[in-house]
Amino acid sequence: MLSLDLSTLKEAAMAVALGLMMGLERERSGFERRQEGPDHPFNRRAGDPAEETHGSLGARTFSLLTLLGWISVKVGGESLAMPIAVMAFAALMIGLFYFETSSSDRGLTTEIAALSAPLLGMLLTRDALLAVAVAVIVTLLLLSKPWIRAWIPRLHREDLTASIQLLIVFAILLPMLPERTLDPWGVLSPRKVGWMVALIAAVDFLGYALNRLLGARRGALMTGLVGGLVSSTVVTVSMSRQAREDPSLRDPGQVAVLLACSVMGLRVAILAGVVGGPTLVRPLLLPMAAMVLVLLGASGWIYRTGAMKPAGEEVAVRNPFHLKRATAWGLALAGVLLASAAARAWFGDRGLLMAAGLSGLADVDAITLAVSSQVRGVGLPASTAVLAIILAIGTNTLAKAGFAWISGGRAFGLRLAALLGGSLAAALLVAWIQA
Repeated sequence: MLSLDLSTLKEAAMAVALGLMMGLERERSGFERRQEGPDHPFNRRAGDPAEETHGSLGARTFSLLTLLGWISVKVGGESLAMPIAVMAFAALMIGLFYFETSSSDRGLTTEIAALSAPLLGMLLTRDALLAVAVAVIVTLLLLSKPWIRAWIPRLHREDLTASIQLLIVFAILLPMLPERTLDPWGVLSPRKVGWMVALIAAVDFLGYALNRLLGARRGALMTGLVGGLVSSTVVTVSMSRQAREDPSLRDPGQVAVLLACSVMGLRVAILAGVVGGPTLVRPLLLPMAAMVLVLLGASGWIYRTGAMKPAGEEVAVRNPFHLKRATAWGLALAGVLLASAAARAWFGDRGLLMAAGLSGLADVDAITLAVSSQVRGVGLPASTAVLAIILAIGTNTLAKAGFAWISGGRAFGLRLAALLGGSLAAALLVAWIQA
């Protein structure tokens, strides 16, 4: 029985507000189409004069539809859910028939959104917060048309394949992996390795997606910031090669490398915090901050005083997620986990530091994840983990300086080695002070 009280009025007002939010977006979209002119393909219907084109589903209609769904539940209870579903299906069939018989390129987005309106009104009586969330999502989807239209031409089949693979890893493969440890030190389990692989793949994919979405940016700033999310080593090699081929690109190339390394420092801190927790991230935060600040200061100095001609090309970053890469990464990560655990068990903390230095020559993320998981899992002291991570960054920095020297020449590599070494010295100094 429908009774008039404050809570009932609030629900009715909320139902109207949800419909109003979606309807206003539809009316605004129709107004923008009319402003674009009568010859716009979405403004004309078969047999209609262009000047008479208008949207039939607007703010009032959507508000009435959500209110109708709310009233149906309040008056007749949930027993009316089936008749309303049948009516919605019939409306969908009518819309599809109209779509098929129309000669214009017209979609069914508004009609489908209108079908959701009474269902949102019904949902409002059971879970108001969920109804509001769904209404916001529907409205965002309605708003996203111009963004999607602009992005679709740049979307490749490989992008969709990689996205689906990433979803498969997170939604299907990870839950299937067992959590039982396989080694005598209790640090290696299929679930742990799979989760870390998925985490790194997601970070790499984010960097790749940003590079694709932002378009062809040739500046050193974007090259360093976006490329650093994927691989600071890739940025180093690519910009070093460009500097050797065109000496005028030496300064922008060095800015790109320094920014990529600063992003790498931020990435290491984030990974350590996610995997190792507050126990590790607190002592690691200041050394990483010191390193990043030195790198940012050095890049800013070169940017302001150097010959900053725009970089000649963007780092060629391919889609970073595919099954072969993920499998190879999983095997490498398992080896680093076992090596670091065995070194610590046999030689104490010195053995772990030795493993960190060797693994840092190839990659920093692997040893970061390995020691971070041991902080939370087997009680590795946070101070030892911080020193291991910084040592890995140090050997990785030396490797990048070597790549820069070999690929970019003596002048390019020498200044980069000095600046990267200064950032490493700052991190070591802060870590020593707070030890």
